[in-house]
Amino acid sequence: MTNEEIKNFVEKVINEKIQMLLNRIDAFQSNMFRDIEKLKEIDELVKFNVPEDFAGRNGDSSSEIVVLNEYVKKITTAANQMLLIGCIIEGINQFCDRAALFLLRDDKLVGWKGKGFSGQDGQISDEELKRIFFSLSANTVLKSVIEQKKNYMGEPLHKPDDFLIYNRLGGGKPKKILVMPFFVKGKPQAVIYADSMSGTVIQHKVIEILAMVGELSLDMLPIRQKLLAKIKTQEFVEDTEVEARVFEHPDEMEKTSAPVRENDPERFARVIINDIILYNKKVVDDGIKNRNLYEVLKETLLQAKELYMRRSSDLHYFEEQMVNILAKGDRKALKGYNFESFK
Repeated sequence: MTNEEIKNFVEKVINEKIQMLLNRIDAFQSNMFRDIEKLKEIDELVKFNVPEDFAGRNGDSSSEIVVLNEYVKKITTAANQMLLIGCIIEGINQFCDRAALFLLRDDKLVGWKGKGFSGQDGQISDEELKRIFFSLSANTVLKSVIEQKKNYMGEPLHKPDDFLIYNRLGGGKPKKILVMPFFVKGKPQAVIYADSMSGTVIQHKVIEILAMVGELSLDMLPIRQKLLAKIKTQEFVEDTEVEARVFEHPDEMEKTSAPVRENDPERFARVIINDIILYNKKVVDDGIKNRNLYEVLKETLLQAKELYMRRSSDLHYFEEQMVNILAKGDRKALKGYNFESFK
């Protein structure tokens, strides 16, 4: 089958799953907890059969389809934005030499995630990419794709200031590059960069599919998290009368319509902290291990604190649950947090 047919197939699958999800939301709203067990079968949203003739394409395309299938599943089942973006870039890197995502922040593009940057022969490392940014005052291909909302595939020196990109990434000038705007809710909010340093073919059609799946999955993520919050909070917190959740975006803080007991701040704090653990399990585990829990979850914890303070002025319970539940009793894992009431 052709690349266009593959893309059409993926689009069809995504649309079908979106409709399935919307149908389940309707059922959930009407039946509430009565049908909660059925909603646990969320994995059905990412199950689909790959047509047999996909494997009949030339060269190593059968393995290409296997890898594509694997990363489509990873992207669509990611529990939070950090994991989702990581899966996108990791998947793209399977089809080029180096891949990166730059977030649009005010008047610049800031490095957020990189894969394939070796840290050798003058190259930066994947971790060092996070310290790189490009001003939108510079006339680069990164700026161009944001403004034109169109992909660029071709020679590395497309715009006059493109040399700035390769100076900061290191390793010399690539053979070819692919640069794409990344849309969130219909607006370009980031740029995906992929290149070929050694002459490796950039499989741009496959990369475009992964980016498209990533955009759709990111748009659907809050809906998926709402469903999982209803299911998992039931399992996590016994006899709770409060449900709350903190999104990773600063402007996406919500509370559910469940009744809130004003006189039980301890329970409210416990639910909020458990919700953070639910959506950031790997980050929490790593933060406890590396004792930098507050550093990696600073924005989320401050948002959670603000949400708690809307219901209670007694900060002791919130800070107590941060230590006892989130940090598993290891207060030093929250180094950097300014405790106000929990001594």
